[in-house]
Amino acid sequence: MKRILASVIAITVIGTAFSGCGKVKGSKKDDDKDVVVSEAKSDNDSKDETTQGDDVSDSSLNNVDSSADSDNASSYGYEDVIRAYFDANNEGDVEKSIRTMYPDKAVDGMFKLAELQGADIEKELGGIKTNYVITDIVEEGPMTEKEIEPFMILFDQMAGAFDKIEEYGGDVQALSDEQREELYNLFMGYTDPEEDDIDRIYHAAEGYDVTVYYTNDGEPDEDYFYVYNVEGEGWKLNNSMRKFAKKAKNAASNSTAKTVHTSFAIALTDLDYDGTDVSGVYIIGSDDSMNYNVPSTINVSEIRNTVGSEYDTISKYDYFAIIVNGECSYVAVCKKDDDNIGMYPVSNIPKALNGDKLETEEVSKIDNYTLDELFEISKDIIE
Repeated sequence: MKRILASVIAITVIGTAFSGCGKVKGSKKDDDKDVVVSEAKSDNDSKDETTQGDDVSDSSLNNVDSSADSDNASSYGYEDVIRAYFDANNEGDVEKSIRTMYPDKAVDGMFKLAELQGADIEKELGGIKTNYVITDIVEEGPMTEKEIEPFMILFDQMAGAFDKIEEYGGDVQALSDEQREELYNLFMGYTDPEEDDIDRIYHAAEGYDVTVYYTNDGEPDEDYFYVYNVEGEGWKLNNSMRKFAKKAKNAASNSTAKTVHTSFAIALTDLDYDGTDVSGVYIIGSDDSMNYNVPSTINVSEIRNTVGSEYDTISKYDYFAIIVNGECSYVAVCKKDDDNIGMYPVSNIPKALNGDKLETEEVSKIDNYTLDELFEISKDIIE
């Protein structure tokens, strides 16, 4: 999706999300308050708390982002803020989009900082309308406290920068070079913790990892979000960090699938060279439950040993490979601890056998398939 904060402010905001931070003090209301991450909602709970329509009115957005009581704000559910974010993109409304991501005070600080840099966020980034239509919102699971906390610290830093601007009179153009440097260091978390402590004013009661499927001018696509319920502010979202994490995991699994494919090619070549008949169409898996139609001439253990010697962490994955007359034609892998699927060819599923060639089909939603489902699809093709 379009990157809303594509200016120097964007680089600052995104770069700060996981940067080192200065010492932060506990909230004046509750110094010992901890972030508590709730368990994932059931499907019924999610439906009760969310709005199913694609349109979110301005009043609904204001409720999601208001500084009202957090219990009242949370009743709108995280789907509303996701839909508001997409609506804002469609309307080309930069400020509305930013307010789905950051608390009001942090947004005010961001616009002040933009002014300090001589930038006009609305002028530079606004007016670009899109045509996104949400088709599905899937909750992947709850965020951990460790995943939520950096975003809360980021909000505290942004709010602290705004407070400092107000302390210096509110006119960013009148700031001295020394004050500008102090403000920048505060915002970036470079302040001396003994001199410029940051008040902890933002806390999140719950957060979720969410995948959003949508069309862009009719073309299917998907995006990945962290959503978290900020006390006194309601639901906020971030997709830059979640997208990076998601793509990194997918890339790692796809890379593993390619390595397994290469290992099978080496093992089959060695067997063929030694005179073993490797012809036929069959499936060899990481354990016998994923073997299918394997000829008695094939030493499965030898092939698995070759795969293990080529990739020493393969024990963390379940996998299977489709062999067509001595050639490895397809591999699917699944990491055991998170069910993340990898494929080679990438983003393809088996489709049909055409003589000595396995045909595959590219799919847009890899997460729709489990390793067991891909194995059953493969068996059906061979039968």
